[in-house]
Amino acid sequence: MTLVHKIQRSEMTPRAAAWLAAVCGAMLTAAVAQAQDFPLTVEHKFGTTIIPAAPERVATVDYAGADNILALGFQPLTVRAWFGPYDNALWPWAQAVATEDPVVIGAQLDFEAIAATDPDVILALRSGITAAEFARLSAIAPTIAVPPDKGDYDLLWHEQAALAGHALGRADMAAALIDVITAQVTDFAEAHPDWRGKSFAMMTYWDGSVGVYTATDSSVAFITALGLVPHPKVTELSTPGQFYVPISEETLPEFDADIIFWFADPDNADVLGLAARSVMRAPAEGREVFLALDKVANGALSHGSLLSIPAALSNLEPMIDAALEGDPAALVPLD
Repeated sequence: MTLVHKIQRSEMTPRAAAWLAAVCGAMLTAAVAQAQDFPLTVEHKFGTTIIPAAPERVATVDYAGADNILALGFQPLTVRAWFGPYDNALWPWAQAVATEDPVVIGAQLDFEAIAATDPDVILALRSGITAAEFARLSAIAPTIAVPPDKGDYDLLWHEQAALAGHALGRADMAAALIDVITAQVTDFAEAHPDWRGKSFAMMTYWDGSVGVYTATDSSVAFITALGLVPHPKVTELSTPGQFYVPISEETLPEFDADIIFWFADPDNADVLGLAARSVMRAPAEGREVFLALDKVANGALSHGSLLSIPAALSNLEPMIDAALEGDPAALVPLD
């Protein structure tokens, strides 16, 4: 079975599969114009890491970190469990290009399991690891964390891909793939001029309170690239390094944007039971988008990778269109 056939048989819409096929085509044809020099020195928040030679065996402790490794032509040795109904922690776009299951690592890092994979390098670009965890990982293999001026979850999709490509000796391939995806995002935004300037807020209910994703969050930045704009209240509370801010329920109406995205199931009792939500115009006018936790729209947007972005575009399109129509009776697709 060819790579494209695997993609077409994966759990995606035809449009997403076509886009992913284009990305995979770039994976197969993008040649590294000039080999990177090794040893490679990388500066990051914990100091300096030296990668002695071009890696062949790559592990990751990142949330969604396997995607870009696969896109760059490696089979990830490990994957960090996050969310989703997949035993190997790989979503459909990654299943399509993975040839073997990685070792699944939980939120609590299993250093022995990571060491057993015998990696040449460990990527920790979206991991939230502590200095102590970095030290233990570095004892296993050279480990790359976020740049010194970035928060643990601040890197945008193209920044993550570029840094992964640099660390793995495939910077030119990463750049080529970023160009492919950037062009797709630009074309998509231009095809939806009615979205431009519409305000949005991304929220969830977690640990007993409502939370708002800030303008520095990668998912918020992605939706912004499609032409929508963060609600002014979101921009007001956004600070570098803080991707998520808990808010009190009574302030919820202050975030009443043209579209409200909820990272929650559409029958989530905590969200539906919020008294302050009942006085907001977006819910009353049918302009909410519920991103169910086990559905492709949520997973693809949350992963924000070279492989997931085509699926995010395809799945979010009908959901945003339906919300902008403002029809409370409209059935907003969940995939």
